[in-house]
Amino acid sequence: MVSVRYWGSKSVLHGAAIALMLAVTIPSIASAQQQVNAVNSVAKEDQERQALLDQLATLEKRIAELTANSPQAVPATQISMAEPQAAAPQQTPAMPPGMVMPQTGPAPGANPANPEGVPADSTNTQDLLNRIKLAEQRIKDLETSVVWSQPETRTKRVEVYVDKDGGVHDEPVPGARKTVTYTRERVYRRQDIAEQIEKALSDAEKHSVGVGVNASIVSQFAHNTIGESPVPDNHFYELASADLIFTAGIAQNTVFFADVVGLSGPSPDLELPTLTLVNGYSARLIEPGQVHQNVLNVREAWLRTEVFGQKLALIAGRMDLTNYFDHNAAANDETTQFISDALVNNPMLGLAVNGAGFAAVYDPKHGFNFKFGLQQSNTQATNLNDSIYTLGEVGFVGRLPKMGEGNYRFWYRTDNSGGQGYQKGFGTSIDQRLSPRTVIFGRAGGSDAVVKRDYFYSGGLKFDNGLGFFPGDTWGTGYAQTDLQVGGKERLVEGFYNISLSEKLHLTFHVQHFWELQGAGVKLGFLVPGIRLQASF
Repeated sequence: MVSVRYWGSKSVLHGAAIALMLAVTIPSIASAQQQVNAVNSVAKEDQERQALLDQLATLEKRIAELTANSPQAVPATQISMAEPQAAAPQQTPAMPPGMVMPQTGPAPGANPANPEGVPADSTNTQDLLNRIKLAEQRIKDLETSVVWSQPETRTKRVEVYVDKDGGVHDEPVPGARKTVTYTRERVYRRQDIAEQIEKALSDAEKHSVGVGVNASIVSQFAHNTIGESPVPDNHFYELASADLIFTAGIAQNTVFFADVVGLSGPSPDLELPTLTLVNGYSARLIEPGQVHQNVLNVREAWLRTEVFGQKLALIAGRMDLTNYFDHNAAANDETTQFISDALVNNPMLGLAVNGAGFAAVYDPKHGFNFKFGLQQSNTQATNLNDSIYTLGEVGFVGRLPKMGEGNYRFWYRTDNSGGQGYQKGFGTSIDQRLSPRTVIFGRAGGSDAVVKRDYFYSGGLKFDNGLGFFPGDTWGTGYAQTDLQVGGKERLVEGFYNISLSEKLHLTFHVQHFWELQGAGVKLGFLVPGIRLQASF
């Protein structure tokens, strides 16, 4: 009995020891497993983070390629000035690897490796995912807003040093002489789509025919104020004018121009016995003494080219020399300024019609400019010897103290179309800006007459740049005096107010008064108010 209890007690002790060992060992194993799992988790997160960093690096490299500043050339070939090599046909080859593009993305100074502005030192997984998302969107924007252009051939000036053995060096070496050579580079670049479209439209415009329209309707009323009018009093008149203008680029700095004008309706000049035209629209289109109410006329058709660095312009064809001579900033356009022809050009020019001719304009942009022109002046003549009209002008652009820009022009002309040899004339046209809103102008001139000389004077003021009811309005007042030795005298006063309804639409109110002193002391006066609607597009 005693023995049995002894072994039983021993067995109990062994069991307790085993249980104690298990209690200690099992938690240790669980803790070790947790540590292993934690290590694996950290390693997995490191791998995922590294994968994100690698992906982000790839995307940022792509962004850097798309936003690089300078194009890459492939390859360069040295050429000499004497034997320039012909450029290879421009074909679109496969894009070379590693090609860089001009900058189209971040502003100068931005970090191309982190254009999104996310903290670069952040290793947070969510921050990396955000950066990847923004980088992918940026690449999408860049790749969809730019296109490959055709490869370009560029010529570059290079200075090299050639030794006595013919060796070429980039830096000076003893015994070598400096030589200038040229290299041609084939370059690829990316361009924004808007840039490509703008370039295409510009090229198309240069190589296509442009069409413009300048149309006007002038309604006028004439009232006899002095003397007994030889025509019925208080008549209404309306003249419609439409210019169809064609322009085409023929070559570099060379254009073709044509102006086809149509006139319709009765003008006051068909009835009123004035020395100068009441309505300047018909000037140089209807010869004196002719009566037309519907006229279709090629006003001008000429070719113009510019040479010597665009300082010299040469024009030849059917032309109106008043487009180049006797200019005036305040009184030179019957469509938007004064409508009386005496306040558009100097009558002493003596140019009645347009014709075939030639003009040269030299303007070095240094203040002075020089012009010369010749033109047929009689449509009935059978050769130019009997109808040659020549005109020369010297102009100066300058600024007087405490004033704005001023233009001073002096011209001289000869004309043999009258059948009495060459008749000479001279004149001046001046416009001077007194202030940002006020221009003063004047003309004067004289010409040979049957007896002594005829003379002309005019002057006035023009107001613009906000000195009106609306910002785009212009208005002015002018006076003209014509004194002929044979044929009478004329005094003219005109005022106009031009309302700018839009950039291409103008409504003008104007009023004229003519004082006519005819032969035998006959005096006449006419008040001519009117309205003009002008559109150009």
